[in-house]
Amino acid sequence: MNRAILFLSRFAISLWIVLVVAFLSLLVLNAPSVPRLAPFAGVSIKTPNSSIIHLPNRSFTCTETREQFQCQTKIQNRLLDLSLTKGGDDKYNFSSCRALYDKQAVSCREKGQTYAPIPSKTYEITGLRLSAQQLQAVNQEYWGINALMQLGELGLTLISMGISTVTGIGAASLAWFYPGKFSKAFTSLACGFGIYQFVWGLLGHMLYDRVTPYGFTADRWDWVVNGGAIAAGLGTTLATALLLWGRLNRVTKILGSSSSVGIFYLCWLSVSLSFGYLASLFGLTETFLQNGQMLMWLCVAVSTISAIAAERLLWLHTDESIKHFLCLGSGLGAVALATNFFLSILLSLGYAD
Repeated sequence: MNRAILFLSRFAISLWIVLVVAFLSLLVLNAPSVPRLAPFAGVSIKTPNSSIIHLPNRSFTCTETREQFQCQTKIQNRLLDLSLTKGGDDKYNFSSCRALYDKQAVSCREKGQTYAPIPSKTYEITGLRLSAQQLQAVNQEYWGINALMQLGELGLTLISMGISTVTGIGAASLAWFYPGKFSKAFTSLACGFGIYQFVWGLLGHMLYDRVTPYGFTADRWDWVVNGGAIAAGLGTTLATALLLWGRLNRVTKILGSSSSVGIFYLCWLSVSLSFGYLASLFGLTETFLQNGQMLMWLCVAVSTISAIAAERLLWLHTDESIKHFLCLGSGLGAVALATNFFLSILLSLGYAD
């Protein structure tokens, strides 16, 4: 039985690694890095049937003059040439776009603006004389960027949260079957991360004009916010580790109570984000916004139950209760850490605003 569990665990971990690496590779390889790759976030082709084919900005080769950027790429062995005229003080804020395809003028217009990782424009090309087969070939050549654009910000965020949820389930399962040093260390770090986020959010939302009368400048208060959050996180990590490794005394038990607050905030992050994006997926955003207070109290209730359970399990401090605590802390910690990681990736690469 143990050998079967070990085999399944290794298989699940290997499959998870493959999926995460594939997803991150797809994001990184198609990220619209401006201005390193090109002075715009992307170009799309509008086809006669009104479907859109996206071209990554990495497919363009650009040269800069004082007045404009000249960018070129090949589509079906014919040259697409874009001339972007600079406008104003920002050299990436273009006043006009002109396009030639196979030396014939085609329509080029500004489509929108995105963050990639600076505010950057996107452009749409129409009038290319390409057959349906040629357009399909272009779509297949750049299948990665087109798949990502079709998913959009909501789809990519939901995939990220799905991976995060699977990560949490896997971490909880590993903590249940292997409640050893690794599970204890990870749970301690997760509780510390929860407290860090809690303290940073609590202090960071305080307006500067409320603290300046006490002698704090804006820079000094930012230092207090970051330093206080880091100190609280490290203290909670240490106290939780001491409790999990059996260093029991009144001081560690009192300090370890902060672990339940960390569990509360980890659960809050996971539940509130899940409900928010699931509401967007099923078109219930307006309903949840109108009943925002109900959603908030639901998150508070679920998080409070988790925190109370964590506190009781730590105070009981039996082998069974520690095992349950490790499952709870590892699961919620993995979900929260993975969610923050993927959201940071989406924001930094320009897939989310």
